[in-house]
Amino acid sequence: MEEIDHLYPNASRSVTALQGTARTMWFTGVVIASIYGVISVLGLIGNITLIKTFCSAKSIRNVPNLFMSSLALGDVLLLVTCAPVDASRYLSKEWLFGRVGCKVIPFIQLTSVGVSVFTLTALSADRYRAIVKPLDIQTSSTTTSIVLRAALIWLFSLILAIPEAVFSDLHTFNVTSTNESFVTCAPYPTSGELHPKIHSMASFLIFYVIPLLVISVYYTFIARSLMRSASNLPVEGNVHARRQASVQAKVKLSGP
Repeated sequence: MEEIDHLYPNASRSVTALQGTARTMWFTGVVIASIYGVISVLGLIGNITLIKTFCSAKSIRNVPNLFMSSLALGDVLLLVTCAPVDASRYLSKEWLFGRVGCKVIPFIQLTSVGVSVFTLTALSADRYRAIVKPLDIQTSSTTTSIVLRAALIWLFSLILAIPEAVFSDLHTFNVTSTNESFVTCAPYPTSGELHPKIHSMASFLIFYVIPLLVISVYYTFIARSLMRSASNLPVEGNVHARRQASVQAKVKLSGP
């Protein structure tokens, strides 16, 4: 070893540096995976507790809590599928869950994202009706209609996630700089740039832009309604104060 170090000092130093870098990357991956694990455990405990409480206590079965329970179920699916996959990327370049996992996991992930986003959108609509049109919410808050809306959100999210299961597949990528190859799961065909752009743009519009616009419109109407109500309160208060002053004046005039 001493002779090799004497003849090839730079090569020996390079090997040592690579080994040190590999150990550092492995340690970093373990730390990040551990953090993912802690977050997943805490998230599962909290969301499962919420779902269990909703199912066991009839007194809290209302529209917001049903949507929150549906949201919690979506979060459970996201924690079970997304956290292990993201953590594995820090430990291995290879896809570790096979071709079936490449089909099923992205499908479940996008379904849970859709459930979360569309449930928040439905909650904004429900709050709008409760604040701006409180009489309408009485006719739309029956148990059947609430369950139907939650089921439609899940069905719509499942339909939107079908392309993930259809097009996601294992692909081999070659790194020319290091002459290495690894297998990973991609949600679209890797040939050309059109598919990634379409996938990214469609996901951005459906799961972010459109729900954000809908939620913004509802909360704008809510804010406008509350501001109108607040502006009417001082007027009503002044009228009440004037009436009290008038009554007191009459009492004084009629007194001894």
